[in-house]
Amino acid sequence: MKTWILLALMFPLMACTSLTTAPEQETVPAHDLTDIDRDGVIAARDNCLDSVTNSEVDNGGCGGSAYKALQQDIIILFAHDSSKITQKYRNEINQMATFMEQNTELKLLLEGHASKVGSDEYNLALSKRRAEAARRALMKAGIEGNRLEIIGYGESNPLLMGDDEQSAAANRRVVGALASMKEGVRMRWNVYSVEHSDK
Repeated sequence: MKTWILLALMFPLMACTSLTTAPEQETVPAHDLTDIDRDGVIAARDNCLDSVTNSEVDNGGCGGSAYKALQQDIIILFAHDSSKITQKYRNEINQMATFMEQNTELKLLLEGHASKVGSDEYNLALSKRRAEAARRALMKAGIEGNRLEIIGYGESNPLLMGDDEQSAAANRRVVGALASMKEGVRMRWNVYSVEHSDK
C-alpha cells in the first residue's frame, strides 16, 4: 500500500519535470521595434529613417518642411531733376544692405524712374543715373557690385498718372525688391526647447 501511495505522489512530479526539460527557444519579434533615427516612430512603420534629430514628424516618421518667406523692398524718392540720395533714405539703404548680407544668395534689381517733365531721352538717362546712385550707395554699405543690377525706365512706368506735383514726386524714384523662399526643418518642442524672441 505504501508503494502505491509513493508512486501516486511521484507520478505528478515526474509529469511536471518532463514539461520543463524542453530547451528554451528564443522569441523573434514579427516586426522591427527599434527606433533607428530616434524620432519616436518604430522602424517597422517608419517611412523616413533619416529624420533630423528632434524634428517634428508625422505618424509615418516623416518630417514636414517649414518655408520662411524672405522679402525686403526699397524705395528712394528724388528731388526734381536730381539723382542725389538725401540723408533721409540712408536708413533704408542700410536695412537693405544688412538684409542682403544675411541672405547672400540674393541679387537686387534697382529700377530707376522719372516724372514726365522733360524729354523722353533726358528722363531715361536721369532714371539710369538715379538707379546707379542707389547702386553706389549699397556698395558703399558693403554689398558687392555683381549682386546689384540697374535699369532705367525713364517716364514709361509712372506710379501716378497725374500732371500735378504730387504725381511727379511719386514718379521720381528708384525701386528695388527682392524675394526668396528658404526651406528648413520644422523642429518639435521638447522639455529643453527655448523660445527666442527677436528684439
